[in-house]
Amino acid sequence: PPLFLAAFFMLKATEPVKMADGGNSSAASMDNTDDLATLSRLDEQVLVDRLHERYDSDKIYTYIGDILVAVNPFRGLGIYEQKHMNMYRAKTRLEVPPHIYAIADNAYFGMMNDNHDQCCVVSGESGAGKTESAKFIIRQIIFLCHSGGDGAQLEQKILDVNPLLEAFG
Repeated sequence: PPLFLAAFFMLKATEPVKMADGGNSSAASMDNTDDLATLSRLDEQVLVDRLHERYDSDKIYTYIGDILVAVNPFRGLGIYEQKHMNMYRAKTRLEVPPHIYAIADNAYFGMMNDNHDQCCVVSGESGAGKTESAKFIIRQIIFLCHSGGDGAQLEQKILDVNPLLEAFG
């Protein structure tokens, strides 16, 4: 069975996926776009092929329109350090590669600048990385709170809610 959307979406890479072209794809034959919604053809096989190709290149995050798809690499990739947190601060989607920090940044600035409530849905199969993803979102928002002058109250609200999030796993 193919990898399938499981999270905000999270994918759990458990089995090799056969590429539509028999596994002989080259970088030249597949467009390495960050947003699959921009492809002229998008069906289940194209989606699985592109996500598999990006996963093989350690690009675990991919957009499909406004949705961020993540494939759990089950190993560290060194993409959550302080330099990455800074890299995504106050950037648009087009300025930086897809990342969970971009989602957190967008939500934070939507709250602070536009004064709109925000919601990030993290969904997926057991073991797909939902809890870790939620922690990365919270970590980035707290980082952004410290970067701005108005964030102390928001940071405290996030920290107050964290035990509730942990209770639901």
